[in-house]
Amino acid sequence: MTEKGDVYACKICGNIVKVISPGSGVLVCCGQSMQFVGGDDE
Repeated sequence: MTEKGDVYACKICGNIVKVISPGSGVLVCCGQSMQFVGGDDE
């Protein structure tokens, strides 16, 4: 589950996303799960 302010990155293309509306599920880019890299409180 994502949390507001979480930041995720794609290890393949380098896209970075910041969650503004949390939800369930997995963030996917380039056919693979995105990697959690931090959040607002870190």
